[in-house]
Amino acid sequence: MLAEPDGARAEPDGGPRRAVLVLARHGAGAAAPPGVDPQDLARAALADSYEVVADLVGVRSGIAGDADAADLLWPGALHLPGAPLAALAATMRAEVDELVVVPGDAPDLPGLVLAKVFKVLHRSDVVLAPERGGPGVVALGVRLPLASWLLPLDLDLDAADLRTRLTAAAPRRSAVQTAPDWHRLRTPGALARLDPGLEGWEETRELLRVAGALGVPR
Repeated sequence: MLAEPDGARAEPDGGPRRAVLVLARHGAGAAAPPGVDPQDLARAALADSYEVVADLVGVRSGIAGDADAADLLWPGALHLPGAPLAALAATMRAEVDELVVVPGDAPDLPGLVLAKVFKVLHRSDVVLAPERGGPGVVALGVRLPLASWLLPLDLDLDAADLRTRLTAAAPRRSAVQTAPDWHRLRTPGALARLDPGLEGWEETRELLRVAGALGVPR
């Protein structure tokens, strides 16, 4: 269900109503190195991924996932059940004009990537931010209500052929746009892409540091 928006950051006057949801089902557990519990890594990465979107100004934020994700949320945040994007879009359509979803395995995702998604979303039906070094996407934005041509499609962030299918189904070339790419934590090798010099991803950083799996100073 939707949490009350009392603590949400306000949308700009006259601008589109925007929201970003972190999809908990796309977890980072498979990236866990020896000595790190996969569930602990998945939860840490989910917490950090949520902090990225919660810090955006003029955007409602939240998590789509099980009830145990509730304690990661700021007051007034959105908490929806884990569901396909089409179902989330149907739930949000009365309250939001633009919806972006990101996986729970992108703990150091720059807010600038999401800003770029929103920047081009007003002139397209769907925007993809590709997964750097991988086959999926790290963010997917749609306008609500969903364009009719999107309804039959499986908008899975892990699908290697998502862009191909979207481009083939699009009624016009401008309906599908691309934003800057970023990496995800889906394999142990992806941990090397985490930059200790970047701010944020505190939960993931500390978990890996304690396990000796990342050379991050305290």
